Amino acid sequence: MAYTFRPMDEADARAIAAWHYDPPYAIYNAVNPDEIADLLDQRSPYYAARDGRGDLVGFFAYGTAGEVEGFVEPRLYGSDRVLTIGLGLRPDLTGRGLGLAFVEAGMSFARERYSPAAFRLFVLSFNERAIRVYERAGFLAVRVFRRPDGLEFTEMRR
Repeated sequence: MAYTFRPMDEADARAIAAWHYDPPYAIYNAVNPDEIADLLDQRSPYYAARDGRGDLVGFFAYGTAGEVEGFVEPRLYGSDRVLTIGLGLRPDLTGRGLGLAFVEAGMSFARERYSPAAFRLFVLSFNERAIRVYERAGFLAVRVFRRPDGLEFTEMRR
């Protein structure tokens, strides 16, 4: 499937904020109204992903928006040119074998637009389904850590 990417606008951000994932993935549901403003902050840009029919199917975040440890001023990447990505696929599309093509499309878009030296992402460690997709996309786990709120993440790099 071919995907197109465009900078996040308010309508897309509101649609994404309304998505609801079933347990055990409900942790990915938006719970903070401030997330709309975060989705629109172009210092660490979010892009809406659309399929060939133009339907909103997911999103990619590039830069600090994809990071999960503490707050840093929004930016694309640091001096090492490693680009952190975050992503989400519309809930009704998950578990249907679309993940690998979606991840690869988002990385291809980032390579063309930002020319990163490498990619980094963070995934909740229980999300084995996503970890398998990321491994098939060439990512390797580099560390596992627990945040003060108790959530355990796996950092992966490619």
